[in-house]
Amino acid sequence: MNYKKIIAGSMALSLTLSLTACGGESGGDAATETTTADVTTTAATEWTGDNIEVEALDETLDVDINGKSLKWLGIYDLNPTNDSPERSPELALFEDTYGAKIEYIPTTSDKRFEDLATNIMGGTSPDIFAYEWRSFPCDIAKGQYQPIDSLVNWEDPKWADVKETADSFIWKGEHYIAPLGYSFNDTQVLMYNKSTIQSEGFDDPYELYQNGEWDWNTFTDMMKTFVENGSSDGTERFGIGGWWANAFVYTAGETMVTYDGTNFGNNLRSGKIEKAQGVLEDIFKNNLIKRGWIGGESAFVDDSLLFYSMGTWAYNAAALSVPDDEIQIVPFPKDPDSEDYYVSNKVFAYMWVKGSENGDVVKAWFDCNRTVNFDEKYTEATKEKYLANNPGWSSEMYDIAMDFYDSEKFTQAYDYGYGLSTLMADDVMGVLYEGIANEQFESWVQAREEYYPIVDEEINVYNNAE
Repeated sequence: MNYKKIIAGSMALSLTLSLTACGGESGGDAATETTTADVTTTAATEWTGDNIEVEALDETLDVDINGKSLKWLGIYDLNPTNDSPERSPELALFEDTYGAKIEYIPTTSDKRFEDLATNIMGGTSPDIFAYEWRSFPCDIAKGQYQPIDSLVNWEDPKWADVKETADSFIWKGEHYIAPLGYSFNDTQVLMYNKSTIQSEGFDDPYELYQNGEWDWNTFTDMMKTFVENGSSDGTERFGIGGWWANAFVYTAGETMVTYDGTNFGNNLRSGKIEKAQGVLEDIFKNNLIKRGWIGGESAFVDDSLLFYSMGTWAYNAAALSVPDDEIQIVPFPKDPDSEDYYVSNKVFAYMWVKGSENGDVVKAWFDCNRTVNFDEKYTEATKEKYLANNPGWSSEMYDIAMDFYDSEKFTQAYDYGYGLSTLMADDVMGVLYEGIANEQFESWVQAREEYYPIVDEEINVYNNAE
């Protein structure tokens, strides 16, 4: 399948800053503060075998990497751990087919970028680092990563299938991101308790979606009715809670900043975005939002919340918290004037780090990862392993969540703004997408006009660079 993309943007970046800083950051002495970059550990548990076996590859790349290690700097181990003792399908292929292994270099969420920069500047580069929002274009523009065209055969069916997505991340004529799939746990989904929907006499949202009738109007009407029904007997109810405002705005079909492969564009004055933000204003003014952090384990236990949104990682706890009920997943609703459903799924990829000379090992790791996301034999093994480790998930719900990656059913909305600078990612984009829901602004027009010149400035740094 091809993955259609809608692209977007963020705040002032100087391309001449040090490797440790993007945009509004000054860099300072951050690179010298790391304490974890040079610490290498082994797996946190002894691997004793897989409960679900994965067959080695029949067709292999022409590389000889037996006995070699792939150096991975990250906040989690790719090897089996005490929390996850089963090898992932991609790791099983990598080890059993090629005889290679993963050397884990641990870091922390707070230190990961500093540790990466320190290793690069010190000549001890890891081979791979996780793709994150700021990878494109911020860290690529700083020369922190290598292009990957020498590692990927775009004519191979498994790679041709995602080339359109890869093309949307071209920088100065080269590919830096090899899409391996989508990051399943980061996919934002809308959840509801089917028993609650039935007791309120509502049409089932997932059935409405299947019939093409799940839209903003139906969504907001349900929430208003649910809250009003609670008011009649003195019960406090809420229409929606969790992490959801950005996913809702994506359903407009446009994002804040566009990218045509060469230049970024400021799209804050889009009429479609304004329309979606208007619905958010209505949701806010009708007091339908439950504030604060809501974990999956507490979302549905007291029947006071109609819809809960979070990454798919929260579904397991939500489902296990109400074992006698069924927690259903449904896409976010569409614009009533549109025929298309839009979702935003984080691309899953690893970056090839500057200074790495382990190209064949990286190439094989990429190929193993792409294979398990492409070949049905391995996608089924991935599903089996996931369901075995997450008992709250049913096979049906897993398949529904995986449907979000089907380009025949959904258009992917990707906002480049998060990648223009750290300041944009940490501050500006959150305000633009969630400012109304979080009571930072009373109207979209107010937020848009305040931040429009900031986004312009951010974009122009890239567009005006030589």
